[in-house]
Amino acid sequence: MTTSKQATAAHPPHDPAEVDDSGCRLPRLWTRTLGDLTLTYVPDAGVHMIPTRVYPASADEDWTEHGPHMTDAGHLAMSCGALLVERVERVERVERGGRRLLLDAGHGRISGEDLEHFQHGFDHVQNLPDHLRRLGVDPATLETVAFTHLHDDHTGWARPDAVDDPRSLFPVARWIVGAGELEGLDPASGPRLAGQSERTTAVADGTEIAEGVRAWALPGHTPGHTAWILDTGDGRRIVAFGDAMHSPVQIEHPDWEVVLDHDRARAEHSRRRLVEFLAQDGVFGFGVHFADQQLGTVDGGGHWRPWEDK
Repeated sequence: MTTSKQATAAHPPHDPAEVDDSGCRLPRLWTRTLGDLTLTYVPDAGVHMIPTRVYPASADEDWTEHGPHMTDAGHLAMSCGALLVERVERVERVERGGRRLLLDAGHGRISGEDLEHFQHGFDHVQNLPDHLRRLGVDPATLETVAFTHLHDDHTGWARPDAVDDPRSLFPVARWIVGAGELEGLDPASGPRLAGQSERTTAVADGTEIAEGVRAWALPGHTPGHTAWILDTGDGRRIVAFGDAMHSPVQIEHPDWEVVLDHDRARAEHSRRRLVEFLAQDGVFGFGVHFADQQLGTVDGGGHWRPWEDK
């Protein structure tokens, strides 16, 4: 691994071999610093998926080589949560502190009782608000939440019914989505976000929404699905790619259709573009659903190389 791919950890990452009592590989809250950016993964839920139902083109035997992504019971481990991004001023670090942006808003309140046909269970429901409090972050002070897309497991605590306050857990935040995402919603399902019509801005591909944070349109999973590319200030980039990929196995199998993709041909095209980008030197990816392997890159052999392996 070249020097340009190195970073520092604000808190040591957990042991990737560590598992909880369920045998499901799930992340803990973690914080890492790359250049001018401090990234904190804020967990909200863990879920076990039935792999051949998530990827209907796959067969049971295809999963025998993907043990690092599976639970002890043979289910595909996934996570749900949000990414807190803080950019710290180089000169005025103490006086001014950091500027915060939240990418996605977790799963929200779930009972774990109403499962989709591709889900085995939610037996590790965590709580994003509690984690934010642990971090000393008051959700009422967050000014911007940017979404990769507006599926329920990404809008959780920003929905009108997230908390007692109809303004959501983030009462003053502006919402940012990719162009086309709002038009792709079913009006009959009601608003996905609190104050959706007044608080939401849709941005075009390439738009910079904050210093060093720009939109990258990766449609297919939803019509306006958007990744967010973060400039670390030292020549590196991080792409938070949402559901352009749900699991590291898609790097090796970009042709596998995903049951939840809106337009499967466009989704595959976006996956291939993403894998090509992640293979560049100095580029890291953040996969919010990548269980305990969320931060990483694509190595020369075309495999996901999680942060802990470097």
